[in-house]
Amino acid sequence: MNFSDYLYIAYTSIKEKKGRALGAILGVLIAVLALSLALGVGESFQKTFVEQLQSTIAADSIIVIGGPSGLTDADIAYFKSVAGVRDAQGILMASGTVFTESGEQVASIVAVNPDFLPRYLGVSDMKKAVAEGEYVPKGQGVLVSHSLWKDPATGRKLLDVGSTLTVRVGGKTLQLFVIGLLEQTSSSMSMGGNFQTVTIYVDPDAYFTFIGRTRNYPAAIVLVEDLNKLDAITENIRALAPPGSRIISAAAMVKQFTSLVGALQAFIALISAVGMGVTALWIFDSTTISVTQRTKEIGILKALGYTSADILAIFLVETAIVSSAGELVGLLLAFIASNYMKVSAFGIVIAPILSPNTVILATLLPLASNTLAAFIPARRGASLNPVEALRYE
Repeated sequence: MNFSDYLYIAYTSIKEKKGRALGAILGVLIAVLALSLALGVGESFQKTFVEQLQSTIAADSIIVIGGPSGLTDADIAYFKSVAGVRDAQGILMASGTVFTESGEQVASIVAVNPDFLPRYLGVSDMKKAVAEGEYVPKGQGVLVSHSLWKDPATGRKLLDVGSTLTVRVGGKTLQLFVIGLLEQTSSSMSMGGNFQTVTIYVDPDAYFTFIGRTRNYPAAIVLVEDLNKLDAITENIRALAPPGSRIISAAAMVKQFTSLVGALQAFIALISAVGMGVTALWIFDSTTISVTQRTKEIGILKALGYTSADILAIFLVETAIVSSAGELVGLLLAFIASNYMKVSAFGIVIAPILSPNTVILATLLPLASNTLAAFIPARRGASLNPVEALRYE
């Protein structure tokens, strides 16, 4: 028997029971649409957030937070000596008070090597971090965080380039000059800082001159040459760090986040797959009814020489046609919806990404579940005795 014969008989049967066929097509359509968009949103969420995370925390970095005694220049030198380490720099920090027109505010005073400042701020280039003014602090000229120069509530500009800052830190009162206004940035390297933290970035030499004369670093950034050796380098850094230090691997954070998002995506897909289950039950019920109503037809086909395998194939082809029609329309609607559908998460607008993997999965899963649902009653119909089937009324 030719495949074209299967198609013709299956198509004829679908026309005869077009009401149930349209219901099944609609069910497949909804299942494919929901599954495609769910997987697409999950994939977009993962891609967008991993990119954000990698650009923010610098995946080739290891962050060392010193213990009670902090880190010294000797510790930094030890980190640099580890095989696979490209560079290491200490981060200087102090807590102080800045006097503004709105009163006193607690501020963090941070000094980072200018080459490492973009990494600390979570940008690839300082041009992306500075709203106005200079890109690096110089002498008593400082860069100030977004929350210090701009009112978070009203958006009113509180400071300009050239403004004077009075800062009290370590029992000393300093006069500093604003030479750069920073955009709103945040990084895991800022040790938990957020958008509202008032931070003043000073030149490292000025820090040692005016704030802290001892070269003691609360934290350090270590850059690695090869991410494939990250775990080994992290263990070596851990062994060299002073007691009580905490080691944070940026790449490990990315991997953990990716795993978390992957699990979330699977969960969303599982919820969306409920529609597939409903459609499969419809297919099972429809095929069962069809087998019962076409018992005599099955007997005639067998009398004409059609085998049980031919009968089974006819029912499965019928299911495949219905499923394919629903999938085609469902995917078309999913592609249209992906151009207009926007999901806001954590301040980032996400649009579904219908990658080839998503399309294949959203196509094969409903087709497989529907075929399996149809197989059971179809096999029962295919195994009917032709003589008994011809006598069926």
